[in-house]
Parts: sequence; C-alpha cells; structure tokens
Amino acid sequence: MNKTAIENLEFHKVLEILSSFAMSEEAKQRARELRPIYEEGTIKRWLNETTEASKIIEKSSSIPVHSLHGVEQIVALVDKGYLLTAEQFGFLGSFLDAVKKIKRFMLKQEYHAPTISSYAYSLFELSELADEIARCIRNNKVDDYASRALMKTRNKIVTIEEKLKTKLAQIMKSASPYMQDQVISVRNGRYVVPIKNEYKRKFAGVIIDQSSSGQTVYMEPNDIQKLQDELTFLKVEEELEIQKILGQLAEMTEQHKQELLINIEGMIAYDFIFAKAKFSKSIGGNEVQVHQDGGYDIRQARHPLLGVEAVPLTMTLGKEYQALVITGPNTGGKTVMMKTVGLLAMMVQSGLHIPANPSSHFCIVKNILVDIGDHQSIEQSLSTFSSHIQQVKEILKMARKDTLVILDEVGSGTDPREGMGLAISILEAIYQSGALLIATTHYSEMKDFAEKAEGFENGSMDFDIETLQPLYKLTIGKGGESQAFSIAQRLGLPMEIIERAKEISFSQHREEKTSIIPKTRANVKVGNEKKQVKKSENNRLSQYKIGDAVWIPHLQTKGIIKTEVNSRGEMELLVKNKQITINQKRVKPFIDAKELYPENYDLDQVFEKKEIRKKKKLMSRKYVEDISIQYEDGEGE
Repeated sequence: MNKTAIENLEFHKVLEILSSFAMSEEAKQRARELRPIYEEGTIKRWLNETTEASKIIEKSSSIPVHSLHGVEQIVALVDKGYLLTAEQFGFLGSFLDAVKKIKRFMLKQEYHAPTISSYAYSLFELSELADEIARCIRNNKVDDYASRALMKTRNKIVTIEEKLKTKLAQIMKSASPYMQDQVISVRNGRYVVPIKNEYKRKFAGVIIDQSSSGQTVYMEPNDIQKLQDELTFLKVEEELEIQKILGQLAEMTEQHKQELLINIEGMIAYDFIFAKAKFSKSIGGNEVQVHQDGGYDIRQARHPLLGVEAVPLTMTLGKEYQALVITGPNTGGKTVMMKTVGLLAMMVQSGLHIPANPSSHFCIVKNILVDIGDHQSIEQSLSTFSSHIQQVKEILKMARKDTLVILDEVGSGTDPREGMGLAISILEAIYQSGALLIATTHYSEMKDFAEKAEGFENGSMDFDIETLQPLYKLTIGKGGESQAFSIAQRLGLPMEIIERAKEISFSQHREEKTSIIPKTRANVKVGNEKKQVKKSENNRLSQYKIGDAVWIPHLQTKGIIKTEVNSRGEMELLVKNKQITINQKRVKPFIDAKELYPENYDLDQVFEKKEIRKKKKLMSRKYVEDISIQYEDGEGE
C-alpha cells in the first residue's frame, strides 16, 4: 500500500495503538511496521490467529508472554564470543522459564485455538541450560553453590573479613583520640580508619586516601596489612572462578543458539498475536469474511479511532454498482465515511479485526489510492486545485482492477462549471480502469450524472432538517443536498444575508437551467429579440406549482403557493400563517417545492392545521356524525 493512503486514512494511528498492547519492543516494532497484504490465504490465517487469541483472552486474563529484556542481544553477544554478566544470564534464565510456561499454557488451548496452539510445538524448553542457569545464578549474581572451588574461596573470604573486623575494632578502641569518626570504611579495596590529619605521623599505618578538605586521612593500620593481602588474593581467586563459571554457561548457551533464536521468534509472534487480540477487544472488533473479489458488503461498521461515538456504517460497493458518488452538507460526515471504508479495508488485509458485524464481506485489493484533504503546497507554489490534480494524475496512472480509489471533493477548487466537467471526466476514467470508486462532491449536477451513468450510484449523508443537525448516516440510492443555508442559519449568520443569498443563488440556478434562446436569422431586429425574451419570462412565470416558495418584493418576505394560478393570473399564498391572494406578476421565484420537501411529502402539513388534518383522516375512514371542517371562507364538510 502506498504511503499517502496510509497517512491520509490514519492507518499509522491504528498501528500505534496496536503496538501499545505488545510487551516486547520487538513485537511493538512489528506492530508499527504492519502493512496490508493481498494473499488471500495469509490474510485469512492472520485473521484466524487474532480470533483464536481473542477466545483465549476471554477465558484467561493472564497470558505468560515475556517482554524479552534484550534476550535477542544477549544471544548475539554470546555468538560473537563475549562473556555475559551474571545479570544477563539472569534475564536469559527468566526467558527460558517463560518459554516453558507459554508452551505448556498454549498446548492446553488446543480445543479453543488449534492453529496458534500448534505453534507451541516449535518451542524448545532447553531444560538442561535452564536448570544450569538456575543452579549457578541467583538474584542476578553467581551463587556460592555454583562450584565447590567458589564456595571454598568465599568461605575463606568470610573468615578473613571477620578477623579483619575484629582487629580493626581493637585498633579503633586504642587509637580513638586520633580518629575523626568511629567508622571503618573501604578505600581502593583496602580496609581503612579515618585519622585526623594532624595525628597521621603518630598512627602506625599507611595512607590510602584523604578527604576533599584534607582534614581527614584514611589509613590502613600496619597490624592488618598481612590479612589485607591475603583477602586481596582471595578476591582475585573468587573473580577467576566466577569468570570460569560464566564461561561455561556461555559455552552452553552458544551450543543452543539456534533453538534460542527460534524461541525468541516464537515469543515475539505470540506477543504480537495477543496484542492484536487485545486491540480487537478494545475496539469491539470481529473477524469478517474475506474474498479475492466480489466487492464490499459492510454492515454496522464504525471508525476504529472514533469508538462508540461513531454512527454505524452500512454500505455495499462492487456488487450492483462499481462507483459511489456521495453528496450532502460539508459537516455531514462524508469524509469520515470514506476514511472508514478505506481504513477498515487496510485493517482487514493486515489481519486485524474491525468494529463491524462479522457477516460483513471484504474483497482483496492490491492498492488503495486516496486524495483527501487540502494538499496546498506553499513551498511548491501549488494551489489546492493544482495539488488535487497532481494527486489525481498519479491515481489515474495506478488505477486498475483490484484497486480501491477514494476521492474527496473531486473537481473542487476551481470554476464550478469547469470543475464539474473535470469531475465527471475523472470519475469516468477511473470507472473505465476497473477500479472500485468512492467519491464525494459538492456539485449538485453530479447527482444527475451518478443517477444516469452505468455502474454509478448516488449516496447521501442524512441531515435532520428540523434540528439542522447532520446525522452522519449514509443513504444509498439518493443524492444529498448541501444544506449550506440551513447550516449558516444554525451558526448564527444574519437572516437578511441568508435570504438575500437564497434569492441570488436560486435566481442563478434557474438562469443556468434556462435554455439559451436559439439564434434567428442575422436580420432579426433587436425589438423582436426583446419580445422573444419577454415571452420566455411569461412562460416561466406560469410554471408556478403548489408548494413553491416565492419572494414578495413589496412585502419583503416570502410565501408558499397554496393554489395554482387562475385565469386572472392570481394565486393564493400562505404568508406568515395568513392566506393572501396576489397576482403572479407581483412575486418572484424563490425556491422550488422539490428543493423544500422530500419526495411525496404531504403538503397538507404545511397548509392545514393539525386539528383539520386529524378530522380529515378520521372522515376518510368512515362516516362520523357531528364532525365538520370549517374554512375561513365559510365552506364546510
């Protein structure tokens, strides 16, 4: 997968969270370097490993996985001839003990996890090496019982030290007037007593060290020099025996180098697999169905970085249609939806569980190509539009079958007409390449294109008109509206600005839709042309429909058409809950009914009071006495 897609879809953030569940640094690094693959068998095996590990975690919260503590480096040092310390052998012994525990633990899980439990058979317990380390090393130090020679030497050292301490106690008692403190210390490996500087010539001994102030000198009494020399010799003898023991352990370790490397790899693998299972549990993940082709059938899926706050996504792609064009308000969650699809596809092909219904189906793609966000480059003097085109150019080069292409606001950043044309052309080219395609756009014309073009389907992000809140829910088969005016109103933009914007926008929209008057012969007079334009305007005025919103200039307000235009050119309007009659020439088009209400919307909800609607509903079912509907003009039912 290309680096751009990994960054734009935030796959690296998922991997960072995954790595936090691993214990060893090696497994953490493996998590950070995880990338999607496209071998179906391997993907299914990885997913199954995660599933089996999840079952084990549900039954046992304590998994004997070792954090390694640099065991890999320890084996490498032994192989190069280095002599390890007692502490390093202590780490190695701890690792071998963990190998034995994980092997026995996993072999007990064969029923629930037949695949990953079988990996334990490749682990080596190395009992002989483990027992020898346990016998020789205790608390990260070479134990007295590691050899007879070491025990004998250390016993002699204890005896000599006792004699020294007894002798020093006698000396300190007799020489107390000369001493700075009644303390025995060791300097340069020799036992000394602190003597005041002015008495150093009166004390029988050798100066070994002095304090930083020079007021105290540390002297070795002459009476203990022989014992000191004997102790020094025994210390050397002890160190030689320790090195001999460590050398023997190193030789044994080097003989089992290959088995140790296999154990290290096995422990890292188990650490990584159980990290995937813990991550799955943290996001409510499931194993989904994977196929080489067949498109996507995603059910009740959530963005893994948003958690339970994300609205579940259900959609298909590559089955009944190959390309999905999504329209709707900018705050409606179109980009999040696209990122969710791309990110989940990456996770599945990396062997990770995803927060989706396990009945979901994912096809395998060899690449995911993404153009999301503002790529404006100040350094390269590229505008947003230029940057998008650069990205699209690369995508067009790589788009082919077994590829998922995700484009956000395709064709944006330039003249709307040219941008819309480019957008359609780009989508057609990607479709013809055989790639699966998800694209968002703010061009309303794209809805018509997606509705008519073969292999394309419309989608929209639902928006609650009552609360003016996005619902972040994808609806397939229906294009969305931008809801720009509604959102601007919710954000507090003054109403007079919004009303004026509507007047301008919808006026321009009608002008764009109105056909240009065909040119007549060159000798047609200007006056005739004006008549032709006037006739066109009159025809347009007579096209008012019930439910349309119109602007009433002399009242500086809008109204809703309640009746069609009569023979006198008059119609009834609902204006601020009052009914008025007005000539069509005194109003201007504002918003078409189809822009205001959903398809098949019952306009009685606009024009009739709630009590009248209830009576009508009751009367439509059966005859009811003493029930009538009174209108303002006096007519009744």
